[in-house]
Amino acid sequence: MDINQNYYERFSRTSLLIGKENLEKLFRSKVLVVGLGGVGSYAFEALVRAGVGTVDIIDFDTVEISNCNRQLLALGSTIGMPKVDVAEKRAKDINPDVIINKNKICITPDNVHGLIPHDIDFAVDAIDDVDAKTSLITTLLGRHIPFISCMGAANACNPESLRVSDISKTQYCPLARTMRKRLKNIGIAGGFMCVYFHEERTGSTTNVSTNNTRGSLSYMPGIMGLAAAGYTINFLMGR
Repeated sequence: MDINQNYYERFSRTSLLIGKENLEKLFRSKVLVVGLGGVGSYAFEALVRAGVGTVDIIDFDTVEISNCNRQLLALGSTIGMPKVDVAEKRAKDINPDVIINKNKICITPDNVHGLIPHDIDFAVDAIDDVDAKTSLITTLLGRHIPFISCMGAANACNPESLRVSDISKTQYCPLARTMRKRLKNIGIAGGFMCVYFHEERTGSTTNVSTNNTRGSLSYMPGIMGLAAAGYTINFLMGR
């Protein structure tokens, strides 16, 4: 698809910073975002607002009222709607030229291989189910698809503790700790980047291996998602 003049006008401020060549790189890029919750929704929208031309999204869930404290897609008007549909509508409202390929399905170890497109340039892992996350990461590594994995934002409070590093260097984050153990058991000690909060957790529970409900603050998932999008955008530009 050719770039039209509206695209250059819509992203003129972006072009002023990164240049026309890099803006066109973003336009021709295809990114996969897996999970559209508190972290993934912010990552998704930042990619769209940066001018990424094609974004594939995978999420099985619908918007719930309890999502409104932290999820960008959660509004009174969207409660009960599939997150992939809400995300597509927002994206098209931001940039009518963006291509959104949506898949309303839950990623599992059994189906992950068939859900990951072969033609993506980068992936953002924003899911927190440990089994699915392990399978997603191993699939992306096996196919040599560059990606960034988002760790846990629950029970974290300090925005200044955000870090981006290889999974092997993470500390304090309960989800990262669980993932290191899972991956080590199958022979993966590191080799991919993740975004996490380097702080001791507060709250009633930090058990990330189950579906226990955990507390969250409005800004922490967004900060993590935006950082993941920033890493993605810079990678796509070759920085």
